[in-house]
Amino acid sequence: MVPLANSAPIALSFLFQRLKWPVPLSRWRTAKEIRNLLNEPGTRSSTTDALLDYLDQCKTESEVCEILTIVFLTSPVGRPTRTTLASRIHCPSILADIILERIYGLGRGIGGWRWAHSGPAPADFEGGRYFEEHKTAHVPPILMSNLRKLERASRYPFLRHWAYEWKTLCDKLGTRYTGYPHYFDDVLESRAGIMGQYWQRMREVFLSAYLRTLAYAVSEWRLPHRVAEDYCLEIVHGVAGLFDVEPVARPLWLSDIPERFCGPGADFTLLVRELVHAARQEGMRLVSLDTPVASSVQRFAKLTLSAHLVTPDYVLPDDAYLYEKILFIFLGDTFDLDGSPEEITIQEAKTEGKAGDEVAVCSCLFAIPFGHWQGDYHALGLTIPAPYTIPNIVIRCTHESIDSTTSGGKVSARTLIWNDNWVPAHPKGGSTRCGTATMIDQELLAEAMELLGRKLAFFIQLRIWNREKEYGDYSESKRTFFLLD
Repeated sequence: MVPLANSAPIALSFLFQRLKWPVPLSRWRTAKEIRNLLNEPGTRSSTTDALLDYLDQCKTESEVCEILTIVFLTSPVGRPTRTTLASRIHCPSILADIILERIYGLGRGIGGWRWAHSGPAPADFEGGRYFEEHKTAHVPPILMSNLRKLERASRYPFLRHWAYEWKTLCDKLGTRYTGYPHYFDDVLESRAGIMGQYWQRMREVFLSAYLRTLAYAVSEWRLPHRVAEDYCLEIVHGVAGLFDVEPVARPLWLSDIPERFCGPGADFTLLVRELVHAARQEGMRLVSLDTPVASSVQRFAKLTLSAHLVTPDYVLPDDAYLYEKILFIFLGDTFDLDGSPEEITIQEAKTEGKAGDEVAVCSCLFAIPFGHWQGDYHALGLTIPAPYTIPNIVIRCTHESIDSTTSGGKVSARTLIWNDNWVPAHPKGGSTRCGTATMIDQELLAEAMELLGRKLAFFIQLRIWNREKEYGDYSESKRTFFLLD
């Protein structure tokens, strides 16, 4: 038995090792607990020592950035000094300097990244079959797209250099060439397309090779430093604000309504009206919903609802799919989901019908960077009122929701997130068992409808992944429905 007084270092060591777990949401939970221990005076010293020891052992640029992100998300009083932190960084990068500047101020990076690469790649170098087959499997495809874009614009071999940095790191670190980890899932299910996004050790190598490629491009190919910084933002682990939003319990007002949509002969008109009525809470109305159906009813199914402002003469086109337009918010200067998103006008957002036109009440918020720890929530589409619905909103994150506030400070809308018997695996084209709902102040919604001269309507989609036998591929079926309020 380990004496209680000596157990803290062991417990902290186990905690930090969970940053290597393959499930992103588990890493988020771990990072949050480490941050909380750093913020707490009674555990700050021992946690800081453990963090510095862990950072000292990081052998890839991406691991260093993950630890620095935790420090960034810690309160200023809980952070180690810049000098202490810098002495433990052995894999510098442009992204590491970006995060350090967000922590300690502009010009407070450590540099060193100009030499943190493997030199020029041989002219005849090829990444090989494994690299080509897995370069968009272990990491998001946007990384390859970014380097291809830079290659086409500059005519420098960015993709070849990425492969070269990857191969050099693999040889140096002895990283195994791993494929999809079927041992985490049901083998037959994964063969049928039910798979999860698992972060393996190889992911760190691909990410770090990407950062080293950008460092080489700035150092040797004169890529503008600011351009390289923007491309680094694709792999930020977490951002303030959203980092602290906790999943709530599945809303009680959902009851068994999503499940009844799946029933044979389900009356969508009655169910939509029941759902919208049940969701009226404290002067708020439901205007956006994405929720999994209980797995006891349908193992893989989800229900989505979006509210739309339609002209009085609007007629839905045949086979139309209505959706909420993307609204960007750039967080590169602050790494904090706090502020106002970009503007989008009705003219930009509307879609024509057989007659008239429609615009969604909400827009789908896309933060740059968004924080990969919580990528499952972004995959759902976090929605807020569109600027033409409620102008000049400011986003504020709380422990329970993403709030959209007016210029006067009133909460105009609230976006909730929840987990529903969450597991990492999900069907192709679907998402994990997360849910989200956006509620809007009904008085503000009524004002927008009157000001814009539009009516309220709802667009519903039910997606079910099923198969006829106990084996074989799953096929997706969709049913959509449109209803004027």
